[in-house]
Amino acid sequence: MTHLGTRIGHEIGALSSCLQDNMSKCTTSYAPHEEQLVQLDGAKRNLNQLTKLLEARQVFDSKDGQAVNLQSRSIDDSLLPTLLAIGENLKIIKELGAKPQFDVETYHKTKDRYLTWKGTEFAVKFGVKDGLDDIFDAFNTLNSVNDFYRLYQHHFDQSLTSLLNGIISGDEKKSLKDIGNAFVNRASDHFRTHMASLCKYCDDDDAFARLLDAWENFAKSEHVSKALETAIDNYSNYELLTDLKYLVVNYQKSKDDESIESFEKIVVSGLLEAAKTPLAEKLKTMVEHPPLNFRSVSEISSNFENFSYMLKEMASQLYEVYSDDEKPFITSIIKPIFADYTMRLCRMEDNSKERIKIEDYLERIALAGQLHLITEDYKTITDVSSGQELKNTKKWMNDRVRDAIRVSHRFVTDKMPNHGTGVYKEEGSIPKSALPTPSDFVVTATQNLLHLLRFWEEALANETTKLALSIYVSHSENSDKDAETNDEVIFAAILDKIASHVVKKLVQSINDVMITEQGKPANLSKGLLKEMLCDTEYLRDALLDLRSGNHQNLDNTIEKLENLIKNQS
Repeated sequence: MTHLGTRIGHEIGALSSCLQDNMSKCTTSYAPHEEQLVQLDGAKRNLNQLTKLLEARQVFDSKDGQAVNLQSRSIDDSLLPTLLAIGENLKIIKELGAKPQFDVETYHKTKDRYLTWKGTEFAVKFGVKDGLDDIFDAFNTLNSVNDFYRLYQHHFDQSLTSLLNGIISGDEKKSLKDIGNAFVNRASDHFRTHMASLCKYCDDDDAFARLLDAWENFAKSEHVSKALETAIDNYSNYELLTDLKYLVVNYQKSKDDESIESFEKIVVSGLLEAAKTPLAEKLKTMVEHPPLNFRSVSEISSNFENFSYMLKEMASQLYEVYSDDEKPFITSIIKPIFADYTMRLCRMEDNSKERIKIEDYLERIALAGQLHLITEDYKTITDVSSGQELKNTKKWMNDRVRDAIRVSHRFVTDKMPNHGTGVYKEEGSIPKSALPTPSDFVVTATQNLLHLLRFWEEALANETTKLALSIYVSHSENSDKDAETNDEVIFAAILDKIASHVVKKLVQSINDVMITEQGKPANLSKGLLKEMLCDTEYLRDALLDLRSGNHQNLDNTIEKLENLIKNQS
């Protein structure tokens, strides 16, 4: 017996040396992966033999000296992590009866290698009845059950990756509906299979939570987003949103199921989440941009109509695909599209200004009203109340009204000189008894103003023009906020803006005559002063007849001329 015990002792010593050599080579950081696996297999065989020898040791009396030595021998700490990583034969530690110090840091360095090794074995045994029991026992002995669950999650992730690759492989372009439908069905089956298997090793809620975590990580992976991006890029129209909506409607029954096993709901939600970024980028490229040049009102109006329809249709379908709770996401899609469109709109060049008539400028105001309606739809869809895109639309709308007002006062003052010397000058041939009459340019300006106002009256008959003007007037300084519902106030406000330019031009002409080039008061005849006074009064009375507001600079000029005439009497 002693001889047998000695022989067993020698065998144990030899096997321990071989085992340690295996482990040393296996844990070498620069060793090839294949060599590491070979050494692990060798270690496993040696450990099996060592286990049998230790079982043979039990035939000795527990008081045997050698048995005591074996039982109390220590295990090299550097060897312990790899011994732990062997898995199925971990009971050897208990049989040796040793209590070594656990080297946590070294163990964790080998953990990833261990998981890779066990992952291969896991994949082979998964689906076989009770096939994972020994692996679970190994991890349980390690007090590292969480790593066992990590293997489950890893295998679930890999199976989903293989599934998706199988669906999207091939040269044929597949629609989002086809890819989504196939993936939802098969991924849900994978979910159920892994759920049923994992429930053997933990409770249902824990199993579901772990698989859900693995699914969410998979859905966020670049692999999924790339696959969806490729499918989305194949679309050239808004069938893209229709196909996405199909996935939601097709699995509506699953979506109504609130149980934790509504796996279709989970998969669809994950795909919709992963589709957000590529979907937003694609929709942005599908928008029809405004023209680069302002060529015609009809062209811009048609572009606005298309953009308005696109905006409402896109928002409507996005809300059908995603719930109302996803409004921030829908806003994140719509806002950059609207911002890009309005930025391009403000950059639009207009090379036709010198060639078009006053009627064309008034027609353009209707475009501002059209854009205002689109902006209101945008604000309703997104709940956005401020931002650069809204500043862009306001500027573009105001510019259309300002352009019309600017060309209107030019239309009126076209016959008026830049300064008064060409009109107001001393004529020695005029009898002093003759009453001065209004100069031709003032009469012409007044007639032009009357003619112009008829154009504006016709323009106000257009509802979108009226809307744009009401918005412009309501935002003007010191204006009544109720102006947008009062045609008379709108008309009066526009008239005041045009009339103020006419008044300014007349006052400038008079002032040019009353001041010499040296900046001193000029000595003017009483007849010339009366002529200028008659002009200013004529213009004032004409503006009052048109219900224009008071113009203080005109009143001041009249008062000044009256005083000069009075002083010469």
